[in-house]
Amino acid sequence: MLSLPLNVADSVLFPVRLVQITRTDNTVLRIAEAEQNIDVGGQTWQALPGCEVSAIQHALGGAVPSMKIDFAHSTGGIIDTVTVNNGFFDGAQVLAYIADRNNLAAGKGLIFTGMVQQVTYDNLGNGSFEIKGQAANDQSIIQIYGPMCRTDLFSSLCTVNAPSYAQTGTVASIIDKFNCVISGLATPPADGWFNLGVGVTNAGITFEIANWVQSTAVLTTFLPRCALFSAGAGVTLYPGCDKTINTCRNKFNNNLNFQGEPHFAGQAAASA
Repeated sequence: MLSLPLNVADSVLFPVRLVQITRTDNTVLRIAEAEQNIDVGGQTWQALPGCEVSAIQHALGGAVPSMKIDFAHSTGGIIDTVTVNNGFFDGAQVLAYIADRNNLAAGKGLIFTGMVQQVTYDNLGNGSFEIKGQAANDQSIIQIYGPMCRTDLFSSLCTVNAPSYAQTGTVASIIDKFNCVISGLATPPADGWFNLGVGVTNAGITFEIANWVQSTAVLTTFLPRCALFSAGAGVTLYPGCDKTINTCRNKFNNNLNFQGEPHFAGQAAASA
């Protein structure tokens, strides 16, 4: 049975919602939907101007509960615009609590657990997090037959070991917001090796790789992430996979774990 630190017999209740967000870089933010900071259980929950926490949305029939947080962001603020730009809130873990403003010594009660599914924000300092309950991660997946692999490179079903394919280097120079030059790779791979792969800088900036050229060591990103890089920054690059059996076998020697059916006849056929 859910136990909350509120006395429902009181004629007037003074609840306050508290939200803990654990970003993907493991930084923990504690936010109070209030005009001033609130101390509960030895922890300080910061008042965030412009913050509005929605009610928890529950539905029958197995629908996943959800909630929304509208927030204000600024450079160097509690929710830093830079960390939003860098994707640190994408997939962040969220815990929502409720407490009694008139009796904070009673502690807090957990009312929701979930994950940030969608982040929207503008250049005026406004933003919102769409948060789905943890059940969203546990929903069953019905697979269908197809010639392409159904899992992701380096996943548990793929079994390819990511550290074995990681290559470290340095951002030598920045050409424009989509292109940069990478130096210091132990063995610069052939053209296209990193295509559809991912990378991360030592500062924690993640990016997806659109193209790699061996002769010039030019790396191209899908999004304008190079604008966030700085010359001399360390970077780790991982190769990509186009989910075909040829790539699985020839690039990763992993065709025994291929999660697709590449030998269909007819229109579903894929060359082996």
